[in-house]
Amino acid sequence: AARHAAATAEGRVTTLTVRLDAAETDRDVAQRRVAQLGDQVSDLALALSRLGAAAPEDVAG
Repeated sequence: AARHAAATAEGRVTTLTVRLDAAETDRDVAQRRVAQLGDQVSDLALALSRLGAAAPEDVAG
């Protein structure tokens, strides 16, 4: 019974380790995507500010 319980526990540890590795990989991918999106937002904000500075009369109408 003890051997069976130990084998079951080892199998559970293996399963949880695989799931943890997958979750960490997903987290890393998500963090990289957040950084990319942040860069895109910054680029867009800069482009908008440049457009506004280049043609203020167009905005005023």
